[in-house]
Amino acid sequence: MTLLGMEQIETSLRIVTSVAPVALYFLLLGILNTRRHPQLLSGRQDSALLTLALSPLAITPVMHWLGGGLPTALACGGALAGGVWLLSPKGRTWVIYNLPASNVRRTAQDILRSMNVETRSTQTGLRFEKGDGRLEVSYFPVLRNVTLRLLGADETLWNQFESRLHERLQRVETEPSPMAVTLLLLATAMIVAPLSLMVHHAPEIVRLLNDLLP
Repeated sequence: MTLLGMEQIETSLRIVTSVAPVALYFLLLGILNTRRHPQLLSGRQDSALLTLALSPLAITPVMHWLGGGLPTALACGGALAGGVWLLSPKGRTWVIYNLPASNVRRTAQDILRSMNVETRSTQTGLRFEKGDGRLEVSYFPVLRNVTLRLLGADETLWNQFESRLHERLQRVETEPSPMAVTLLLLATAMIVAPLSLMVHHAPEIVRLLNDLLP
């Protein structure tokens, strides 16, 4: 096999390994936005999904520069896991998919009231009437998710709020998000394009395998 053929195959493999995780991430987001009930994720879970989807864009060049190999792959994997652990939101953060921000704010206020915690609305979310506790609510329309961040509350209240929030969302029914179709189509295109590229180089890959196998 010529050096040019090897370079073409290597380029195709890099594209596939870089694009596939992002495509799967968009596919997962599309599925989350078509569910009958809103999906609740912890801040760490949501951050891990995004980091894993984008990690090949950073890890692939590093592995190529270092020469690849199992030790390099393990080191990059360990660095990725450590980065997710250190940089992801801690504890009192949740992300809700496929539910409008206005519904989330109202649901959160009802849950806190059922816990004997009175709140008042602010520009950024809800503030406790007593103490310095507050719940920040932020909305990302493109991915149709709402992020909740509970500040100034003890762990008991945090755990109770999370449990009641999960139970409440299981009783809420929502329509599929219009963005879900766009995300699913984008994910499909990102999966099909690299596969088509690999199919285009299928003869070269077969010849390479034949040369490597005894």
